[in-house]
Amino acid sequence: MIDLRGSLRMRIVFAFSVSSLVLSAAWSLGTISALRLTEDRVLERQLELIAEDYRRRVEADAGAARPDSAFVTSYRDPLELPPDLVQWALASPTAGFHEFTEEELHVAVLDADIAGAARFLVFDASGIEAPSSEDVMWFAGLAAVALMIGLGALAIGLLIGRLSVEPMVRLAEIVAEVDPERVGESDRKRIAAHRFGRNEAGLLANAIERMVARICAFTERERSFTAAASHELRTPVTVIRGALELLERAELPARARGVLERIRGANADMQATIEMFLSLARESNDLVDEEEIRVLAVVERAVEDCGPLLRAKDGSADVQADGDPVFEGHALAFATVVGNLLRNAIEHGPLDERPMIVIRLGASALEVRNRSERVSASTRSLSAGPAQGGLGLQIVNRLCDHNGWSFGLTENDRETTARLSWVRRRSP
Repeated sequence: MIDLRGSLRMRIVFAFSVSSLVLSAAWSLGTISALRLTEDRVLERQLELIAEDYRRRVEADAGAARPDSAFVTSYRDPLELPPDLVQWALASPTAGFHEFTEEELHVAVLDADIAGAARFLVFDASGIEAPSSEDVMWFAGLAAVALMIGLGALAIGLLIGRLSVEPMVRLAEIVAEVDPERVGESDRKRIAAHRFGRNEAGLLANAIERMVARICAFTERERSFTAAASHELRTPVTVIRGALELLERAELPARARGVLERIRGANADMQATIEMFLSLARESNDLVDEEEIRVLAVVERAVEDCGPLLRAKDGSADVQADGDPVFEGHALAFATVVGNLLRNAIEHGPLDERPMIVIRLGASALEVRNRSERVSASTRSLSAGPAQGGLGLQIVNRLCDHNGWSFGLTENDRETTARLSWVRRRSP
């Protein structure tokens, strides 16, 4: 079975071959019909000439000889005609020429009233027309010619199909070699739309070349922006790190050193967060980093970091863990997502109720639920934009997409549930 959907070349070959076979069959049938019509017309014309010659001779001489030969027989009395024509002749047919296909007879009815003159000239074509066996030979010969024409059309179709789709095939091969993750100026030069001419392939190549050029320009703008943003974002962090190094050289009390260590840790976290956001801003996915992530430890640290928020609202956070799942992924990104979900659950709880956060930890999923007796309108603002104290769901979704995680948010009249699941996991 030929698959016409997979190859443009095969479509052209198939269409060309079918059209050629149809035309060959039509030509064969037309030839047979023309032969039959020509044969009948020749016999009729021969009979017309014999009848006209006999009519002139009878008018000149009433006793002129009748035109009797091996194929033409003249009759005066209708009863003398062949048995199949007697009833027809007795019905007084009109003068003219009549054909009897089954009997293979052509009859000329004359209007001569001269006594003794013939009234019917019967032309017996059975001995002249080609026999049925010869018709079969004609059909077989024409069928063979039609088949040869079809095979020739197939060969020509292959050649035409190859020449027609060659530019498209060449363009497809060039485009297939382009790496979507590393589109560059060399890819645009390799396409070289001017080589395809001013045809459909050239139009398509020109459109692809312009699209690649636009992607290259976009990539260059992204690279320039991230380089500038990286410098501006890292500068304050670098200044803070330098100030911390100077403070370490000074004699500080133990309590101040504890605060100093906390500032150093926060500064390191800020630098890692900046790197993560810069990675999100890039088109390429260079954020994925295979690290061992102990989910329970990440959740406990997030709860500890959100302790001031919970105490300010007199809330509680209950961690329900079925175990301590461990998987490989980007640890900072995972911690950022978990902390963001927890802060959003606390910040967007009902204003007049204590937040009751339930964190349920499964083998490959994490759920953060904000239980309450009623859900205020502020809860629904979680899906509309960035949350106060959080990163916003758009960034959470982007982090999940970069790392192959799945994130979902559901709401009802009693609670809001955020679910985070991961695929790449392994047993501890």
